[in-house]
Amino acid sequence: MSANYEIIQSEWDGVPTFRLLDRASEAEAEVIPAVGFHLFRFDVRNHAYIAKPASLAVLREQSSRYGVPILFPPGRVKHAAFTFEGREYRLPANREPHHAHGELRERPWKVVASGADSAGGAYVSAEIDFAEHPDMLAYFKHAACFRFTYRLKDGTLSLQGEIANRSGQTMPLSLGFHPYFAFAKEEASRVRVVIPAAAEWPLGEDGYAAGEPAPSQLTAALKQGEAVTALPGYPGGSQMLTMEPGRQSCELHYEARGTKLVYDMGDRFPIHVLFTAPWADAVSLEPYTSIMNVFNEPFSADISGAQGIAADGSFTFEWSIRVDDIN
Repeated sequence: MSANYEIIQSEWDGVPTFRLLDRASEAEAEVIPAVGFHLFRFDVRNHAYIAKPASLAVLREQSSRYGVPILFPPGRVKHAAFTFEGREYRLPANREPHHAHGELRERPWKVVASGADSAGGAYVSAEIDFAEHPDMLAYFKHAACFRFTYRLKDGTLSLQGEIANRSGQTMPLSLGFHPYFAFAKEEASRVRVVIPAAAEWPLGEDGYAAGEPAPSQLTAALKQGEAVTALPGYPGGSQMLTMEPGRQSCELHYEARGTKLVYDMGDRFPIHVLFTAPWADAVSLEPYTSIMNVFNEPFSADISGAQGIAADGSFTFEWSIRVDDIN
């Protein structure tokens, strides 16, 4: 432990959590490994930037609606089935008749390391291995091991991850995150979203891609910054975007607070979903490795993001969140 950083084992409704403290930056994050290694709190200078559910029971029941859910796969898989390299995969129909957002967001993860020091900040690492979950391995026949690390250092909260494919066949990859960035109801008109979106995907009434992406009025507005109150509401409050090439960085400008949240998503997530929902005062900026329902769609891999992890190979990524003052 250092003077600036500390990792504290705490509890939420009787279930263990890990609190990451950065005193110099007045920042604190909290994760709960028992429910999807869920980041459910990120506060900076006494302001909440992540929407937290009212109770652990709410999070368990609605794990995709608060905090930062880990999605594998993200979005919905039509009729809970797809084909990859000639093999059929049948997933649980957890949103009849479809599959939605995977099970990693609600399964228990195993903590493998935690600590705090001046060099590395405060951190906690956890993993989930399909080989230890026979029911998941039965429908996703790859011994995939996910090991993720949340780290808070110099005011920046980062997530580093590796997905290792320990099976003898290429495994399909579609990974995403669903952070709910919070704001107070009274400041909503003064929160602006900036996204470097190159093109917008047309969506059908069922929410799936209905054609190839193209520049739109929305992508032009998001590049300049669009007020949260001007975004489409729910239902229909979900837009799927193709990002500009290279590293992607989105911003939320909290004009009433005099701050901006910078979400650096790296270069592994070419697809972005912008989502507003009625159950929280929050907006979701969701990085995806591919479009939703990707392995059932006819689009080429270079625009859809369809990909796999080779046998005994791995996929790595890193994204981060920080809060800066608005100049």
